[in-house]
Amino acid sequence: MDSMAPLFHSPHGLFPCQQEGVAFAYERRSGLLVADTGIGKSVIAMAMTALLQEDQAEDLVLLVCKTNKITEWAEDIASFTPLTHQLHHGPARLKRLADGIPSVLISTYETLRADLATFTVPPGKRALTASPGPLLTALAAAQAHGRRILVIYDEISDKLRNRSSRLYKAHQYALQQLRRAQPDLRAIGLTATPLSKSYEDGFNLLRLLVPGAMPKVGEFGRAVIKSRDDYGRPRYDSKGVEQFIAMARPYIWRKRKTDPDVCGMFPARIEEFRTLSMGKEQARLYDAVAELQADQETPVPGLHMALRQIAAHPAALIHSALYGESQIARELVGRLGEEYLRSVPSVKAEELVSYLSPIVHDQGDKAVVFSQFGPSVLPLLAEALRKEGIRSYLYTGEMSGPERERARTNFRADTNACVFLTSDAGKDGINLPEATYLVEYESALTYETRTQRLGRIDRITSTAPTITCTTMVLSGTVEDRIVETMLERNEMADRFLGDSGAVGHVGAAQRRRSYLVA
Repeated sequence: MDSMAPLFHSPHGLFPCQQEGVAFAYERRSGLLVADTGIGKSVIAMAMTALLQEDQAEDLVLLVCKTNKITEWAEDIASFTPLTHQLHHGPARLKRLADGIPSVLISTYETLRADLATFTVPPGKRALTASPGPLLTALAAAQAHGRRILVIYDEISDKLRNRSSRLYKAHQYALQQLRRAQPDLRAIGLTATPLSKSYEDGFNLLRLLVPGAMPKVGEFGRAVIKSRDDYGRPRYDSKGVEQFIAMARPYIWRKRKTDPDVCGMFPARIEEFRTLSMGKEQARLYDAVAELQADQETPVPGLHMALRQIAAHPAALIHSALYGESQIARELVGRLGEEYLRSVPSVKAEELVSYLSPIVHDQGDKAVVFSQFGPSVLPLLAEALRKEGIRSYLYTGEMSGPERERARTNFRADTNACVFLTSDAGKDGINLPEATYLVEYESALTYETRTQRLGRIDRITSTAPTITCTTMVLSGTVEDRIVETMLERNEMADRFLGDSGAVGHVGAAQRRRSYLVA
């Protein structure tokens, strides 16, 4: 094998940080590769796959990804390796298994939920029982014929952090079955942010990948969780958290964009918060709607979402009333009228236009704007920008795949300064290195989402010396608590990954200071 050309080939080769990731995965066998967006987790995975094939260690890779990444993975495998590959997706996928399994089988989390495990309730029983699905049966047959399997989960934290979901249980069952024939089965998870809401996220991921190194669920709960609030959210025991982190660290490879061996490959990032105060009319509307919670012991259904929309743009309630399922939005529009809601100025929309105008018109730079309210807020922002003579491209989850791809392609190809308006449908799977400014019109709900958003323009292919990321917050509204929750989750991630105090790393402490100053 030494005389053969390497199976992985790239015009740039492997950067030292990527070589380090390959070495960790090869030697550790299973675990989490946690690298900031843009460092090249997919490149690391492909290089490791090729190396294992060259060493005749594993010869069948099950690569699991999100639906919007399946074609991209297939194209990358074809571009950077000569390995045979096949998409296990679509109505004809099971028929294709009859022709044999190639070196790399690419599928999605949801497809495998159906094809790896079948859940039924046996007669006389109450609990669901799992049995092998058609793909798991085919993989077990391949193992029986001497093939060794490597499982790679792309963006694992987005899909497999909830151990009570049927999706999680299907993948857990499949890994358990594959390990019976192959006790040293390699399972690698790729992610930029393993924690979304709590330390349990990290525990749930690692008990899939390295079950022998993790405590049982009950042991974890007794050692790490002191209690839970009325919503089931855990309160953690600090000593127990440290014990868990000590168990987890050997199975986590961490690489930051600010690490000395990486920082020179990316533009310098400037992060800032912009806090705004409501105008009189917007504040009057907001306070009147907030009063609906007065004297109510339980949260008024839909009220929190309505308040967030009023903070973003009062006219957003109209779309929710006409096309959404919000009863409170329908009641408010019916009572106040569309004309009134359109007349209430949005301080944030005005500030966004004021902020972007010199960036586009004077500097000639491109910008990306994220809002969680795709269909209700983004069209309003597009109209406000149009009045200022700023062209924008809309990208939301409600659009068809071809429509979204056309918006992304046109934005990147546009030779003039413009703005990309996107919901969180655009937070992963798309790269926009042409933009040098990014605005969170509302703060992300989780640190994980914030990281993914900012990573869209913070790419290794960016030619800008600096990029600027701005988060807009309307003070005195529910947005204050949303930012604080995001920062609390940021703190957990810093602690879990050992990011606190890392050279150059902007962590929760620095972000909180920036927010307080703003």
